[in-house]
Amino acid sequence: MHRLSKWGIILAQFHPSMSDVKLKGSDFRDLLNDYERLKKLEEVKTNFLIVTAHELRTPLTIMKGYLELLKERVGEEDHIIRAIEDSMNGMISIVDDIVTIANMDLGMLELKIESVSMLDILDDLIDRLKEINDEWSDNLLISVEDQVLEADRRSIEKVLTNLITNALKYNAPDKRVEVEIDSDGRDHVLLSVKDWGEGVPDEVKEAIFQDFVQCVDSPLTRDYVGMGLGLSVARRLVDLHNGTIWVEDNPEGGSIFYVRLPKHHPANI
Repeated sequence: MHRLSKWGIILAQFHPSMSDVKLKGSDFRDLLNDYERLKKLEEVKTNFLIVTAHELRTPLTIMKGYLELLKERVGEEDHIIRAIEDSMNGMISIVDDIVTIANMDLGMLELKIESVSMLDILDDLIDRLKEINDEWSDNLLISVEDQVLEADRRSIEKVLTNLITNALKYNAPDKRVEVEIDSDGRDHVLLSVKDWGEGVPDEVKEAIFQDFVQCVDSPLTRDYVGMGLGLSVARRLVDLHNGTIWVEDNPEGGSIFYVRLPKHHPANI
């Protein structure tokens, strides 16, 4: 077999649509060059994310330490302190998302599959929300029939955290975010997070789960620090668990985000 023909088969494995394309000679070489350039750009992007996260994490950690000292002297209820803390927590969340995406792109994210209680995760999450924003935990309405599944606990925590904090940020001020977890048949768990915000336009319902995508026309989005990574990270982590994630309209206004996860991880079946 000709060397370029071998490359054609390999490229077809990377992209199924390539199997329908017949290329010869210089066409193959051009295609290979394009592929190498795209691969190099992807490596540059990932390295940029890693360096950016590293450079941001150190000063943020130092600033957070000094902020804790200020809170002891001035008081946690000072509105300036609260504003600084909210912005800092937003930046720390972004850095965490960047690290998660970079590790997944490099294939360095290792899943520790174990029996996970969804109720335990939610209890821990509520405690963390109190640390971030005292009012957030009071703005949740939780209806949970505890479900145990085989999963990576940190990944599921991240998915829940990103979905719930997003809903809390963009919810109507007089409404509580509703979180429900229940069995979906014998082999799956269904999680839903309902808010009464502005909702997600139909044309971006799928795009918002991609990297660096936000509902840019929403004034709420501009009120919070963000890079459009939270839902992308959630989708990637759900994919790693052979689950599905999607968003639908809340009939009463707002959005309902759903996550469906298998109770048994494929590696353990």
